[in-house]
Amino acid sequence: MAGGSRPEPVTRYQWASTDPEAANDYLRATYTDFRPVATEPEGFTFWTEVATTGLFGIGRLRHSGPIKASCDPLQALVVVQNLAGGPHHVDDGTGFVGGTLKLAPTWSDYDTGWQDVTVQTAVLDHDEVSRVAAELSGLDPETVAFTSAAPVSPALADYWGRLSTHVYDDVLSSDALMGAPLVRSNTMRHLATTLISTFPNTALDVLMDPAASDPGNAEPATVRRAVEFMDAHAHEDIGLTEIADAARIGARSLQLAFRRHRDSTPLEYLRRVRLESAHRDLLAGDPTRGDRVETIAARWGFGHPGRFSVIYREHYGRSPSATLRL
Repeated sequence: MAGGSRPEPVTRYQWASTDPEAANDYLRATYTDFRPVATEPEGFTFWTEVATTGLFGIGRLRHSGPIKASCDPLQALVVVQNLAGGPHHVDDGTGFVGGTLKLAPTWSDYDTGWQDVTVQTAVLDHDEVSRVAAELSGLDPETVAFTSAAPVSPALADYWGRLSTHVYDDVLSSDALMGAPLVRSNTMRHLATTLISTFPNTALDVLMDPAASDPGNAEPATVRRAVEFMDAHAHEDIGLTEIADAARIGARSLQLAFRRHRDSTPLEYLRRVRLESAHRDLLAGDPTRGDRVETIAARWGFGHPGRFSVIYREHYGRSPSATLRL
């Protein structure tokens, strides 16, 4: 997606039914082949509300169950978070996974079951997550594979829940934010990176293995090429792959070179460049012409005005609104 192009609108929809078969048809069409045992129609309730883009979507649904079902492997990566009711479980044949957060298996058939649940589901494009994982780990995207439905730790599970709720409530709900290309791409990368950290996968194995950290032969000139590229293209939808290509080095080696020579990562540097650009736009802005902090922040990829304000104040010692009024 080019940095100046406007993304497609977010698709939002709601649907409800008291017919178990209609609800099951919806689950089949939305997720995967879903083969449940019979669900009693008396008193049955199903509703769903979803907001989705081309690469990620988050929704909430209630299925009054109880239900047991066998499922085919999913094509997309689907994270299921219990909000109310339950229990809810997933079993891919290697073990029973309960708890409040789980990844629906993409690697095998699985069984699932629940009892009157309300859940939040996040659906991420598998190829895009694999691309981000490859950037972080140095693996080929084709070798990135998730291996367990259970989160790595309760703390990471809690962070995923808070992040996906924020994205659903505050980001996907805003046409202004979702119309900013950098906000949309940064949101996808944030979700993908958090998913890679939260559930076991081959890229995480590399990242957690000190023996896999090979700095190679990166020289300071490599870092300088990356810096020059980010300075020139910070307004565009660029990520670690594009930065590493410009630096003429692998993504993993570039990250290690940045750690050694700048005590940061390329994406941390890119974020600072965008913050400085937002600062310049605030200084040049004029509230009487309709310039707003939220619009300027979104232009540079900061989708949460409150968080942008905190980061800005840490760097510049005053609020962004104070700078805009100067």
